[in-house]
Amino acid sequence: MELVGNSLCLDFANTVSKRPGGRDQLATMEGLLTWAQVAGIHPPDAFVDVGGVALNDAIELRESVYRTFSAIAAQRHPDSDDVSAMMSTYATALRSASLHREGDGHVPRWPGERSARAVLWPVAASAARLLLEGPLNRVGECPSCGWLFLDTTRNGSRRWCSMAMCGSQVKSRRYYAAKTAHRGS
Repeated sequence: MELVGNSLCLDFANTVSKRPGGRDQLATMEGLLTWAQVAGIHPPDAFVDVGGVALNDAIELRESVYRTFSAIAAQRHPDSDDVSAMMSTYATALRSASLHREGDGHVPRWPGERSARAVLWPVAASAARLLLEGPLNRVGECPSCGWLFLDTTRNGSRRWCSMAMCGSQVKSRRYYAAKTAHRGS
């Protein structure tokens, strides 16, 4: 599992290997819990209540996050139903949160929460924070695989999910095409 989004919610949206129609890393509850461990949310054995409802909620949240930030990357307005779904999950999360001081403000934490749905709460918090605080002009979508990312480069020039995954492939194809065209002339 690659985490290249530079934002927890974008990494969660990227759990489909290539959009559209790629391999879904959240096809099973085990996949969701493995992603949560890789993303640093919780160890998989920290949860009880690992049923299909939580998995359905996870997929619905992921798709809402993807559609919202894909629209933003394309400089379109996100669908209000998708934004409402994200914010509803965030509101549920806040009801179970305790606030912890971080820097100049506070962040929600969920110590001791063992519901499998709690895996989604840090994701919803990340999505709400990015949507409300930005920087939305730095949200991008890889043209090769459809993964979302937050461009943290100084000059805002990131174009791919990562150079290792898609960037080098695009550059290689471009080089090959130029070389082939040069030979033909």
